[in-house]
Amino acid sequence: MFNNIFFVLLRRYFYKNNLLNKTIMLSEKIGNHAGLIWTTLDGGELNVKAVKKTTKLAEKDLNLALGWLAREGKITFNQVEDEQFVSKA
Repeated sequence: MFNNIFFVLLRRYFYKNNLLNKTIMLSEKIGNHAGLIWTTLDGGELNVKAVKKTTKLAEKDLNLALGWLAREGKITFNQVEDEQFVSKA
């Protein structure tokens, strides 16, 4: 009973503050950026700076999308000296 009331109140809070739509929109945006990075990596391994330059994504958006792809196991990272490289897994 308490759980049901809690979830009803939580859902009202999310809808009232429009948090659910913002979360969905952010996930969609990150997914689109991840797709952009994914197609950029079709040519092979690139350093992260080159990916950023090619995709023209802001630093925050680039990092979120790279994290998304890494979490899904779709990319791998390789560090050579001070440079970070990324490629499809």
